[in-house]
This record gives sequence, structure tokens and C-alpha cells, in this order.
Amino acid sequence: MVAFISEKQRVRSILLFVFLFSTSFFYGSAQTITTKGPEIGMDEGARVTVLGEDDNNIYFSAVDKSVYGNDDDEFFVTVYNKKSRSVVMENEFDEDYGFSTAFMADDKAVLLCSSFNKKNKSMDFFQYAFPIMNKIKGKIVPKVAYSVPIESKKYNLSRVLLSPDGQTLAYLTYLEPSDQSVEEYTIDVMVRGVDGREIAHTREKVRGEKPYVVEGYLANDGTVYVEEHHYIDRNKTLRFVTITTDQQYKPMQIEEDMEGLHNMHTALLADQRLMMFGATKNGVGMIILDKSGEVDKSGIYEVKIPDLPEGVKYDYDAYNEDKFAFKPYQILSLQDGRFLVLAHQHRSILVSNGNSVRAYNDHKNLYIFLFDKDLEPLAFVTRPFGTQSSGNNHEDLPVAFEWNGETRLLFNGQVSNYTGGPKREWKVLSATKPSERCLVLGKLDDDLHFEPKIIRNPSPNMPFTLGIYFEQLLKVTDDAVYIIDHRNSDNCIEEIRK
Repeated sequence: MVAFISEKQRVRSILLFVFLFSTSFFYGSAQTITTKGPEIGMDEGARVTVLGEDDNNIYFSAVDKSVYGNDDDEFFVTVYNKKSRSVVMENEFDEDYGFSTAFMADDKAVLLCSSFNKKNKSMDFFQYAFPIMNKIKGKIVPKVAYSVPIESKKYNLSRVLLSPDGQTLAYLTYLEPSDQSVEEYTIDVMVRGVDGREIAHTREKVRGEKPYVVEGYLANDGTVYVEEHHYIDRNKTLRFVTITTDQQYKPMQIEEDMEGLHNMHTALLADQRLMMFGATKNGVGMIILDKSGEVDKSGIYEVKIPDLPEGVKYDYDAYNEDKFAFKPYQILSLQDGRFLVLAHQHRSILVSNGNSVRAYNDHKNLYIFLFDKDLEPLAFVTRPFGTQSSGNNHEDLPVAFEWNGETRLLFNGQVSNYTGGPKREWKVLSATKPSERCLVLGKLDDDLHFEPKIIRNPSPNMPFTLGIYFEQLLKVTDDAVYIIDHRNSDNCIEEIRK
């Protein structure tokens, strides 16, 4: 029996850990994947936004990360033709423009950025619009869409937020006093429709230390959720703030039981509430914020998070140790109202060869949680999974999605793990061994049993490069799953079809 602990009810019970290990492995499947799809300009780990789709094309933008994995770099707007399987238009804008996101307005792509205006002492938000099927030539001139006067303050942080339906924008600005001894900051939030109409404008002075990083989430109705990263007494701390459509500034009040929640992943749910999911001392927990800024639901689940899947060990000894951190990374709202959460164990390591330093991300285990529409726990499983990704941008992890009413997992796998029956020694997929990498697609049933199927085998003539691997999901339609693959030194678009 699993009891949910609401914000008003503190009843704890034990969620029994059940390890469900699929004994059925499949070689080949009814699904087919295209090969040698068209190359695109974006790099690994780019932030991709699908701008629109029609019978012929998928329109999307992508902003590259810097080599350090955090700052925005080049920006791309790409048109992919589904019928010809070709890129029919692609425009690249270098990092000097600072574009961070985009939306579609009729047949135009509208690019968004922000910049500090030293002359006018203001924070200016810019837009640049062009027909999406046109090739851009010559110098472009963005126009100011919104400006925040700095006055006696100085610029600290800014963000442009886009709602999931692509119809609403929020210009988010943090200002700090020129006097560093004053512990306060100002937050300015302007919410507008993409047609320019004003929905809400909130300006709030906040006492305390300013955040050093902010992330924002914009609901379709104009509600803004802000995730603030602070240093409090030299410790990294998260705070959450809601800016409501009636211009209320609402910091979240966390009850005592939830203060131990850490390593959180945050996502905007399909119903436009904000969900935070993370680790606790004895399991996992969650907080749901509604659009009024109130804690709609919170819960702690006392569940054993195993360091190793039952009966399985990894062939790489370091993966059998406990020097990894539990980390949720995807929250998926299912069409029937249920919720799926994926998590893993993670660590970052640096390797030096004397001349240079290379970053690696180690990923261990796959934890899958299923909740009903009231966020009561339904099932939890731990699956063996081990990959090592190279560099700061690419995270080699399974992604969950729905396709024609079925929940699927898609990921890069070590081919021998998915052939020849169940495994007790699980092989870690190394970033430096492309000859062992396959692509796995499988279904999750209501009990989280998983049926893995290899849909792409390693190439028998693999060149001495990083080969080909699944990079990220682009778009899911009734007919196909469109993915971005990394092939040798480039990215390309491939399709998975039934």
C-alpha cells in the first residue's frame, strides 16, 4: 500500500520496491529507421524548439550551447520537408545577435533576444522577423519590442520565455542596486501575446541576496514560474516564485517535510502547473505549484532507490560503486492524465592526457516512476543502464514519449546487452567505442515492463570517429518519430516509421 502525503496530511508508508526485469529481448522490429538523412547546422545538445508543422514541413529553431555547456551560441532556423526528406531552408545567425528562442507568425519566423543598452541605460528585448522560406542575406536589424529602464540599478539577468502553445511571451529581467551593500533586487516581468497585446506587467522589489542563475517557465495563460538559484550561507539553494496574471508576486512556501528535497528536476505539466521532483533522505518527493502560486500538492515517497539493479552488475567496476548522485531528468505528462518520471545516477569526471582535459558524464541505472492523474504512485522499476557521454553538451540518456497511445523509450544501447537473452553482467556503453552502439526502441506497459527492440545495429564498417548515435527527439506525429542523430562530425534528421 502506498500513501500519498499531501501538504496537509503527513502520513508516511512504505512503497515496496519491486524490480521488474524484462526477460524478453528482440532483435529487429516492425519499426524501421531511415539512414543518411539530411545534415543540419546545429551542434550537440542544442536547445530545439518546434515552431510549427504542416502537411509538408516541420519548422524548428535551435540554439547551440557554448563549449562550456551553458551560454548561447549560434542560432539556426531550419525547414525540413517530410515528403522529400530534405532540408529545404536553413538560416544561421552567429552568437553576436544573442538570439535565444523564436516563434511563428503566419509565414514568418520571429527571433528573440535581449541586450543591455549602455547609451539609454536600459535592458532592451529585440525581435527580428523574416519569411521562413527566404534565405537571409546581408546585415539584419532587430527591432526593440520591450525596454526596461535601469535607472539607479544595474543589469543582472534577463530571459525571454515562450509558452508551450507558442502564443505568449514573457520578458523577464532582474536588476540589482548599484550599491553592493544593499541586499535587495528588482524583478520586472512583462507578459504579452505574440501579437503584441499586453497581458500583465509586474515589477517587484525583493529583499535578500539576488539569484546567480534563473530559469523561467511560461504557462499558456501568461502565468510565469521562476526557478531561482541562490547562494545562501555559501550553500546552493533553489527558490520558486510565481508571477500570476493578476500581477501578484508569490514566493513558494515549502513546508518542513519538503525542505530535504534536493537534486530537483522541474517541468511545466500539460495542465500548466509546475512540478518539481527530486530526492529525499528516504526516497523521492514532489511539489506541484498551481497558477495562483500556491502549493497544490506535495508528497514524499519512502522508497528504496537501489544502487544496483537486483541481480545485475556492470562490467565496468566503477559503475558498481555508490559514488553517483540520484538525478531526475524527465517528467512526461501522458495523454490519459498519468505522469511518468525518469531518473538516473550521474557523475561528471575530468580526464587529462597531459595536453588537454576532457569532460565525461557517466550515467548509471534507469529509474522509472509512474503516477496516476492525482499523482498517487502506481509503479516503480529500476532497469540496468550504463553509458558514458563525452563533452559538456551531449547527455546520452533514454527519452520517453507517447506514440499512437503507447509509451515508448528510445536510447543508445550497447548491442550485446540486447541480444542473447537476459544479462547478469551489464556492459557499459563507452563514448569511445562506436562499434558497439545500437539504437533501442521499446514499449512500456502499465506495470512498466519494458520490451526493448534494436532498430539500428552498429555499422560493420565503422570509421575511426564517434560514429552515429541518437542525439535528441525532434517531433512525434501519427506517422513517424523524427529524431536528430549525430553522424560522424555532423547532425542529421532521421525518421522512425512503423
